[in-house]
Amino acid sequence: MNRSPFPFTDFVRAKDNLAQALVELGETYAMLTGVTGSGKTALMGELRSQLDRTRHRVLYFPEAKKLGAAGLVKVVAESLRVRTSMCHSVTFDRLLTALSEESRTILLWLDEAQDLPAETLAEVRALAESDLDDTRRVQVLFVGLPKLRAELQSHPYLWRRVVVREEITGLVFGELHDFLDHHFDNEQSKRLCDQGLTTLFERAAGVPGLLLPMYRAVLARVGAGKGKIEPEQVDDTLDRWDLA
Repeated sequence: MNRSPFPFTDFVRAKDNLAQALVELGETYAMLTGVTGSGKTALMGELRSQLDRTRHRVLYFPEAKKLGAAGLVKVVAESLRVRTSMCHSVTFDRLLTALSEESRTILLWLDEAQDLPAETLAEVRALAESDLDDTRRVQVLFVGLPKLRAELQSHPYLWRRVVVREEITGLVFGELHDFLDHHFDNEQSKRLCDQGLTTLFERAAGVPGLLLPMYRAVLARVGAGKGKIEPEQVDDTLDRWDLA
């Protein structure tokens, strides 16, 4: 099985736009939204692999709801080998000094950002906008579910600064054949008729993180072989899968 992400059109578009915004244009803020399974984490992995590590350093926070303001500053400070203090303001000042001397751009990638506490958002902004000379030593990528857009809109002072707003949706039906070929061997990827493919695609709404387990469930249900899988078997399997 191919474990690399399938480069569907929407995935490539969002990745390229974010790369241009953060690397070429140096935007301070960017946002990526998408439903669970749409490929946000895979996109971040691909984007990270393209970065020049001599110029950029990514600090990835996977569970934003657990990230308090003090915790954010402490983790960033420790990553830059800044001596922390029991006093938050002292640590913050030391961190700002270290950032002003840092040769690389620090990229804060905040996943599940729809759950970020308001005080943490304020601290993120303080870090990102601390340089009066506009050197943009800190760039922020907010990543989360579609409701992240509404959450950021509730902070107008921040929302108007997020000028790069990407959403990743999923595959279009015409990409399904190539998607299955990418993840399954040739014999197993072509076992669905057009009706079965349509059912699979519609039940998963084109979301790659649903298409994969659904198709695996169908293959497991019918067992190994080369023959076509009947549409009724697809329907029945996916009904059971939804209940699992």
